[in-house]
Amino acid sequence: MSHQPQSGNFSGKDIQPIEQKLAEISFIIENGKESHPPEIIAHLEPLVSDSYAALKPLKEKLSQISPDLQPLHEKLVSIRRSIKGCEARSSFASNDVNDFKRQLDEIESTKVDRKFLASDGSEPVGQGIVSELLEKCHSLADESLRRRGSIAPSLCPIAEKLFRLKSYLERLSVTQAWSLRETDLYDYITQVQEIDRSRVDGKFRDEHGNAPEDGQSTLLYLVRKCYMHIFSLLVSSEPVSEGLTPIYNQLQTVRRCLSEVKNSGGISSARDLYPYCMKLASIDNMRVDGKFMVGSDIPEGQGRVNSLLAECFEIVGDLRSAIDDSS
Repeated sequence: MSHQPQSGNFSGKDIQPIEQKLAEISFIIENGKESHPPEIIAHLEPLVSDSYAALKPLKEKLSQISPDLQPLHEKLVSIRRSIKGCEARSSFASNDVNDFKRQLDEIESTKVDRKFLASDGSEPVGQGIVSELLEKCHSLADESLRRRGSIAPSLCPIAEKLFRLKSYLERLSVTQAWSLRETDLYDYITQVQEIDRSRVDGKFRDEHGNAPEDGQSTLLYLVRKCYMHIFSLLVSSEPVSEGLTPIYNQLQTVRRCLSEVKNSGGISSARDLYPYCMKLASIDNMRVDGKFMVGSDIPEGQGRVNSLLAECFEIVGDLRSAIDDSS
């Protein structure tokens, strides 16, 4: 979570699963006080408090953005991340970056007197945050086309290690996520943390202690991508209780259908998304204070089910954005 304020590139979709996981951990600690040694509880409670403290300024920043501007903010966060992803590929694809530049120009063209307006013509709060992010996206796209994914030769050993870690974690996500235990990921967590902690003043250093500029942002992106995969795998390894299995199975079906639609070329009309949106909304409305309840119980698997629900909403958002971009 410490990487979110550093990057400044986050949205509510990034914060929600972290907040849900912290709520689950807090619940487990509170209900385990009588059955676990006080030393363990005393060790865990400050860690959770520190995590909530780190989360607070992120939520406060997002609260400054009007609901009318939040979809645009989320889209810009996604574009900025995607541009960084283009730089982190083994071969740089300038066409993809140019596509993102066109999307940014289209977003820029929706301004009226340099302001983003709500549907009723009013000027929603959060203009400064969204406009600043748009400018950062423009600058990043231009810089990305200039650098073309170049990494200083002396930083290549770090890059190669991160590429290997990222590739392996991606394969695990596809092939073994359901059977993984947290201990299986320990070596990968340690390797990523070791690289992350080797930074000095936020910069990666080569074996001579130098910090060449070319490749810094790419290496940082790769570190964050590895952390993201690890978090996703940890959530996926969480058992789903019998009470949540029907909901989990429904969401798996929805995700599979949405993924097939996306991979087959997308949709021709936003109306095609209606049945998926209705199903996801009905599942989302089952939550009580962000949790799926079975009677008065909070069954195991909250993080896994919430993560899957968020993933489905994200795919729907991608499909809707593709329609908006083509119209």
